[in-house]
Amino acid sequence: MDENVIHLLKVLEVALIASLKFLIAPFEAERYGFDFKEAFGITTAGGIFGIIVFTFIGDGIAFIWKKIKNFFRKSVKKDERLLKRFKWSTRFIIKTKMRFGLMGVALITPSIISIPIGTFVIHRIYRGKLKNMIILFASLLIWSAALNGLAQYLRLSQYLHLPK
Repeated sequence: MDENVIHLLKVLEVALIASLKFLIAPFEAERYGFDFKEAFGITTAGGIFGIIVFTFIGDGIAFIWKKIKNFFRKSVKKDERLLKRFKWSTRFIIKTKMRFGLMGVALITPSIISIPIGTFVIHRIYRGKLKNMIILFASLLIWSAALNGLAQYLRLSQYLHLPK
């Protein structure tokens, strides 16, 4: 393949990873040999794209999920529904929301929880999509600078003998 096509595919791969699980993307960008500016731009653009996409398809997903849940809920006894246990991740998000509010949940979204889940949760808990998106973008910029800087500083790819 042409070298420009290969480079474009690498950029798209890193951007897609950034839109889904941001924590991995800066290290993948460093592995492909992108410098800090390139990696910061690609991962930030991918993360912003993910936030925008999941902001607007989140309502559709919630609607479909509610229909599926209601369909299966009819066959489950009422007593069994009351015994639902929360997973550690749900408890973690709720504790973060109660302790730190919107800023806390937005801060953990790109790094600890994924962009799709964090965006969905924030828009379900807090109203004002534009305000939520701006806060998520700010959080993303902070994490992008920190993680891309860390990835460039550590240069972990020199220890991994993986094909580029």
